[in-house]
Amino acid sequence: MKYLSIIIIFVLNSSNFNETDRFKILKNNNSFKLISNSGDPFFSLGVTHTQALSYPDPMDIFIDKYENDWSKASKDVYRNLTTWEFNTAGYGAPKELRKLIPFMMPAQPLVENSSWLEKEKFLFSDIFDNEVKIEILTKIKNMTSEKDNPNLIGYFWTDMPMWNLKKSKEKFGFNWVDYIESLPENSAGRIRYDKFKNEPLIDSSLTFEENFLKLIAREYYKLIGEETKRLDPDALIFGERYAMHRIPLYILDEALPYIDVVSIQPHDCSFNKKYFRMIHEITKKPILICDHQCSFPTEKYRYTMWQQLDNQTDVAKKHSEYIIDAVNEPYLIGYHRCQYIDRYEPINNLLKQGMIKENGEAYEPHATIITSTNKKAKEVFERTRI
Repeated sequence: MKYLSIIIIFVLNSSNFNETDRFKILKNNNSFKLISNSGDPFFSLGVTHTQALSYPDPMDIFIDKYENDWSKASKDVYRNLTTWEFNTAGYGAPKELRKLIPFMMPAQPLVENSSWLEKEKFLFSDIFDNEVKIEILTKIKNMTSEKDNPNLIGYFWTDMPMWNLKKSKEKFGFNWVDYIESLPENSAGRIRYDKFKNEPLIDSSLTFEENFLKLIAREYYKLIGEETKRLDPDALIFGERYAMHRIPLYILDEALPYIDVVSIQPHDCSFNKKYFRMIHEITKKPILICDHQCSFPTEKYRYTMWQQLDNQTDVAKKHSEYIIDAVNEPYLIGYHRCQYIDRYEPINNLLKQGMIKENGEAYEPHATIITSTNKKAKEVFERTRI
């Protein structure tokens, strides 16, 4: 308890930025837009996971062409992104690239409950335990290490957290409530769980299990939300990167006091206007499509991540429809495409497809169509929201 108090009370020196130097969101009636640190409105068009050149291990192109040096690789990555009319790097950009282009800073997984994890690596945490809280707060502090970088747009928390009780049990055999209930009787989580049995429900429309999960979310989001804001009061908080259709709204409700944007990872190739409008109408927040793509088979790789279409032209055209539909929604503030470079994952026999091949060559006509689409998206944005 003593050490937790020290972490929570300790205040870092304030940022050197003035308020006008930070990225922000401007709302005009029901229209939202990002404002850059120079005061210019923009629609965020990004490419995530540029660090894939060297993570989890260096690719041949990174070794041979860039000599294992991100200061060299970043120049080419930046040149490609801007040539394709992208204006941000999303999340997963290496430090050298973060000096060149606006980006979002992700946290280390605050809890190992990302839905993409393998079963043996997936784990919930006792969020009521002070030692667990200290570990999480340390990760939040690490996340804000570049708060003085003028290219910082804002922060992300955990990627695709598994909040859905039913889906969690189906995939991993247990959910967060099961986990807390299974803890030793003298543990913080189990003591809180047993006490909650005798308390009024938070929401009478929900089951006991859903109510306790809501309590977990309340404890968790208050902890990370207040600490993120304390460490960097003027930065935007993009929250967790939720998987589409896996966000119980009663959980999202607990995050809303602490986030500026609802970040969504869609899963199909067509823009679901009904879904996104529903999320916006309920939350009253702007929305960022923070990680998405459609893919196509290649001569070398038959199986690809994300929904697969027949060829790269079909994918690029579908992508174009998606972007233009998105930018026409006044609450959508950006679209970030998943993956800069092809990266094969042998465990699942899947290609995580990028804008460029393993040898650094851009997919064509895919890249040309994407470039044209991004230009058009910027024109639509300028015409309808500026």
